[in-house]
Amino acid sequence: MSKLDDSLLSGSRGRTGRLVVANVNGIEVLKIRPKKSGKQSSLKQDLVKKRMKDTYTFMGAYKAFASQFFGHHFGMTSQFNQAMANLLLAFKLDYLQNQINISYNEIQFAKGNLLEPIPTAIASPVAQQLSLEWYNNSAGNLDRESDLAQILCAIEGEANTIFFQTQIKRSETETTLTLPPNASGKEVHVYIAFCDNLLTQVSNSVYVGSVTLL
Repeated sequence: MSKLDDSLLSGSRGRTGRLVVANVNGIEVLKIRPKKSGKQSSLKQDLVKKRMKDTYTFMGAYKAFASQFFGHHFGMTSQFNQAMANLLLAFKLDYLQNQINISYNEIQFAKGNLLEPIPTAIASPVAQQLSLEWYNNSAGNLDRESDLAQILCAIEGEANTIFFQTQIKRSETETTLTLPPNASGKEVHVYIAFCDNLLTQVSNSVYVGSVTLL
């Protein structure tokens, strides 16, 4: 592996043949792409690969949102990378049982500086419906009262998530969502964040809790 200083390739990424140009911690490097191994992967390697696949699938519903609203881009670290890092930490590898355990309460789908939501209740009043309530903590600030609820639902045992970008304002303090039939009878984990009505700023997302959907 070679370090490139002031190279003609500066700022570029990708590969040509077996030569790969990459940026590692702000340093541009040129390296040879390793040959594919013919060895069968181990159970641990398969579990690590599965975790990566599962996290990509989990983020599928809110990937575009997280790519814009998960912290701030710095150096070579994008918002998407930060959101993925959060998921990787929450998807725990259990090598003894050869399984992945998800810590749902550690997951976030948004990180920002707006006023955080204060959820107060979740319930499933009728079949396929999820009701969510929160406290209006805008304290009379009209801009904060008009913030819009962004809600993520993760169904236990399902790889995909469901993301709702609603027009429900912070001042309305509640909403009811209809989930697909496959969610009935399953535990649903719920998260909420608020975005300003110009879609330029966001709050940290908050884990509300879980409820068994009727």
